[in-house]
Amino acid sequence: MNQARQGHTASLLADGSVLVTGGFGEQVFLDHAELYDPSTETWTTTGNMKARRDYHSATLLTNGKVLVTGGFNGEIIVDTAELYDPATETWITTGNMAEARDGHTASLLPNGKVLVTGGFSQHTFKNTAELYDSSTGTWASTGNMKDTRDYHTSTVLTNGNVLVTGGSHGGITQNSTELYDSSTEVWITTGSMNNARQNHQAVVLKDGKVLVTGGSNGGRALHTAELYDPSTELWTTVDKMNNIQDGHEISPLTNG
Repeated sequence: MNQARQGHTASLLADGSVLVTGGFGEQVFLDHAELYDPSTETWTTTGNMKARRDYHSATLLTNGKVLVTGGFNGEIIVDTAELYDPATETWITTGNMAEARDGHTASLLPNGKVLVTGGFSQHTFKNTAELYDSSTGTWASTGNMKDTRDYHTSTVLTNGNVLVTGGSHGGITQNSTELYDSSTEVWITTGSMNNARQNHQAVVLKDGKVLVTGGSNGGRALHTAELYDPSTELWTTVDKMNNIQDGHEISPLTNG
């Protein structure tokens, strides 16, 4: 990359390029963004965000734009949101969230809305959730999670529900998980993971199961992994990774 950074986001765009935004690098909170072109294996700078931020979220919308929300700007945790247009490589502001948050998650629902969950701000771990409507650029509150959490994961299942796993709750790493029903906007608890973890990753596999990997238990980084089966709501352990991974990334391969 052109800029060293941590606490940033990476989003796969419709044209196959990858948009990287924000983060913290060289003692500066960043508004800088850049694009990776896999066909040439090169990085180019693109338009800067309106605000500096790290530990924010970035979500590819159905219209091809990218919604960036929240994060920490070096002074405060923010409630602001903005949109990146790949066609013009420019950013525009959109409606603010109801609450400032960082360490939250954002998930694109089947109806095109974006579900934002949890996070941290003003010395408070959050269980609140809200929905972004890209057609109006506005936010609306939705059902609260059962537990407060940040640095958790949220994964959209094949049935349209959202699985939220782990995270930190008042400094305590959790193994609890819950499901959001996007049709009723209600949360229900589901099977707990075998390991408490935060800063982990989760991905839906071709068979509809969810693979969760790594993270930290609050004291040490993990190399454990486990599978969630939505049909039974149970977790099973799978082979450990070769290396401990905390704050890593995970991607599904085309072969499943």
